This record gives sequence, C-alpha cells and structure tokens, in this order.
Amino acid sequence: MFANTLTVTIGGVGRVMNRVNQDNYGSEYKFVDAVELILMKIRHTTDIVNGVNVNRHNVFFERTVFATPTVVEKYWSCTATIRDAEGSGPTDLLATWQGFNTLLLTLDDGLTVGEN
Repeated sequence: MFANTLTVTIGGVGRVMNRVNQDNYGSEYKFVDAVELILMKIRHTTDIVNGVNVNRHNVFFERTVFATPTVVEKYWSCTATIRDAEGSGPTDLLATWQGFNTLLLTLDDGLTVGEN
C-alpha cells in the first residue's frame, strides 16, 4: 500500500497529495490550494482478454490551475496503464514498464507537440 501522502513535483515545486479515499481496488489522492487542484486515482482490476485473465493497473492524474481575473483556467491530465496476464508475475511487468517508461521519457518533448 502506498503512503497516506505522496509528493508530486511540477516545475520544481513539490505538492503533497493526501489520500482522500481508499477501497479494496485503489486509492484517490488530492492536493488543493488557492491556485490549483491536483487529483490522482490508482485502480486495479482484472479483465478477461481472449479468455485470459489480465490484471490492469491504472493511474489517472489531473491538474487544474484555477482561473484568475486575467488568465483562463488551465487543465492537464496524464494516464498510465500497465497490464499482465495472470501468472506472468510482477517482476517482468516492472522490467517492461521501466523499459517503456525510459523510452517514453526520451520522446516526451516530441509527444507534447504532436510528433509521431
């Protein structure tokens, strides 16, 4: 289980998100102040894909910077989903995720401007 607080750093500034909900299949975290709202949900489910049970682990992250009298509201979101067939084991899933994530970080500048 993750900690009751998690810190996300955006633009060099850390924001401490507090767990606001937890159930058997996931958690929800929240940071809010006068400037912005950050929400993160972690969920775990099992789906059936081609007759095989597949574990799905999903993180949904969203950030809203509130409007001011001179600036419109701004919104961003990010998601990550990793899946493995039951019995595959978390070690290989983690190695696959780490490899993919490393590749994704090298592509991030192009992805954010629509390169493909």
